[in-house]
Amino acid sequence: MDKLTNKLIDILTNAPHILIGAGAGLSAAGGLNYTSPEFTAQCFPQYAALGYKNIMHILGTYWQVNDANALKYYAVWAQHIHNIRYAPKATAPYVWLKEQVANKDYFVITTNVDCQFHKAGFAPERIYAMQGDYGLFQCARPCSDELYNNEEWVTQALAHRPDPFHIREEDVPRCPHCGAYLVPNLRMDSRFVGTPHQQNANAYEQFLQRHAPERLLLLEIGVGFNTPSIIRFPFEQLARQFPDSVTLIRVNSHNPEVPNLPNCYSIEALWQ
Repeated sequence: MDKLTNKLIDILTNAPHILIGAGAGLSAAGGLNYTSPEFTAQCFPQYAALGYKNIMHILGTYWQVNDANALKYYAVWAQHIHNIRYAPKATAPYVWLKEQVANKDYFVITTNVDCQFHKAGFAPERIYAMQGDYGLFQCARPCSDELYNNEEWVTQALAHRPDPFHIREEDVPRCPHCGAYLVPNLRMDSRFVGTPHQQNANAYEQFLQRHAPERLLLLEIGVGFNTPSIIRFPFEQLARQFPDSVTLIRVNSHNPEVPNLPNCYSIEALWQ
């Protein structure tokens, strides 16, 4: 382990308050890598055989449900939700992180929707996942703010597929109130049901207000430029605004750049 990594481990060990900001790179480091052809072939062998090289290409093909594609759409999403949300255990990076903050005052803000933080034992009330949760459905319209656990549906839909590319018509999930399609609770557009996540959003803001003026470590991991305004840019702004109390550690193998400030550090990985 090099000197820089040792220094950052020391900062992490001695930080009284830690805000973890996590993006897709953290889950990819644990093996849930949507851009990997090998992982794509493992998760979607039938689509890999058709030439699909990454999971995002498959999901993009069935990003919105309609009457013409519903049976294929739900076959893809049932398989994907099973592969990412329900089948994996907590991966090594998340387990390592939990060990580091076990006795700390921490909070998590993440764009990831795979619930790896929950699986690793992070307190649910300390996790703000503003992009949604693969384990939940919402009305596609939506007609209400109600969310629905989808684990039983995933199991049934996959068990009764007539072939690898379709589910049965009777397994298409419908809103119990209005009859519209139920879709994953993901921030795809303005129809995203985010109200149930708002309580943790408020807790996140309160955590920042309490600790940014005091002593706060911002541990940002795997956050690129897909949605930088959620974590990456706000973390940099906090480092500039509170140079004497806030320290930023950016863990990123693809976009490692940090502001040219003495309280900002960059490294490829902390858990190797």
